[in-house]
Amino acid sequence: MGSTSHSKGRLNRALGELSLDVPFALVIVVASSLVAALGVVPTVQALVGLPVLLFLPGYALLLALFPAGSSDAPTEGPSFGRFEWQPNLSLTERLALAFGMSVALLPVVGLTLLWTGVGLDTAPVLLALAAVIVVGLAVGEARRQRLPEAERFRVPIRRWYADVVRSFDQPSRVDSFLNVALAFAVIVAGASLGYALVAPGTGESYSSLSLLTQDAGGEFVAADYPEALTVGEQTSLFVSVENVEGEATSYTLVAELQRVERANGEVTVVERQVLGSRTETVEDGETWRTRHNFAPALTGEDLRLTYFLYEGDAPAEPSTETAYRSAYVWVTVTEEPTAGGADDAGDDA
Repeated sequence: MGSTSHSKGRLNRALGELSLDVPFALVIVVASSLVAALGVVPTVQALVGLPVLLFLPGYALLLALFPAGSSDAPTEGPSFGRFEWQPNLSLTERLALAFGMSVALLPVVGLTLLWTGVGLDTAPVLLALAAVIVVGLAVGEARRQRLPEAERFRVPIRRWYADVVRSFDQPSRVDSFLNVALAFAVIVAGASLGYALVAPGTGESYSSLSLLTQDAGGEFVAADYPEALTVGEQTSLFVSVENVEGEATSYTLVAELQRVERANGEVTVVERQVLGSRTETVEDGETWRTRHNFAPALTGEDLRLTYFLYEGDAPAEPSTETAYRSAYVWVTVTEEPTAGGADDAGDDA
């Protein structure tokens, strides 16, 4: 019984001597793993995971290498027998180096995962970084406990808290109010900066319209468009619409064969044949590809085969000015050859 009580006493004493930075860092590591495993919204994942990526690995490595705090006393040179050299790293320098070392460790961890064939998925990357952090913290805390208490590096959380409480305990109400306002402004600024760093950007929203053909291998290419068509003969062309609008969008696609005139740099449609229209709802990030079969009725050279894309409904007379997107190719349409014509008779003769 006495042995058990003695063991519990040593455990409580060890936990009491444990610096607050170690359990706080371990809580962040566990929290980042949980939000990644549970599939929480990306913003929360980024807020919790950002320290694991950009701060804690370097902080743990620095703690393992330099467990002593800064001191005004001159430092001795390195002792290779016991490796007792301790540099005078201030808290600001340690925090800056932690960020830099974390950034430098990321490609090392990534290359190691690629070399071992694990890959760069979220789970193995988090596991590898968590291993670096836990090992670094364990080694750093063990080395820190071996130092005299006055020489150990500690994050002065308690002193910061006392200073904050003391700053609000002012005899003047104006000073107290100004301190509260300053603290609130710092919190809002920090939260805004953190959200700006980790919040998913909206990026550019757009839709793309492409005219495609299919080559001999079955691949879709933006080339080899039909140029010579015959009246009444079925012709096919593939139309591709990509939605990067950030939400599901309803599109209306209209196809026309147009006879146009050019004058003074302007193009005027003088005759048109509607070749069909279709409405389709496309999810964000998806591509809608459809095969359009049509038979031209207009004849002539340099006819414009035009496709108009609208969000929502299309107007009665679509145009390149009103369309959200448009694409066209130039074609020549000729009359269908007449069987048994004069040429055939001449050849028989």
